[in-house]
Amino acid sequence: MDEKPYVPPAGMAEMFEWVTFTHLLLILILAAGAVAVIWWGRHLHRQWKEAREEAMRAAAERDAEN
Repeated sequence: MDEKPYVPPAGMAEMFEWVTFTHLLLILILAAGAVAVIWWGRHLHRQWKEAREEAMRAAAERDAEN
């Protein structure tokens, strides 16, 4: 038998163009969200680190006074 390769009907790509666009848009939004979460996490870590250092400094000052 002489089997021919499957060729999708004409216009199939245009029919699913909205799906491709929607997926690319969703990927872009999720990537931007991931960057924002990483940035916010670094910001919170920096705040936590500064607060910890301040608490250690205050504790050292209290110990020095006693």
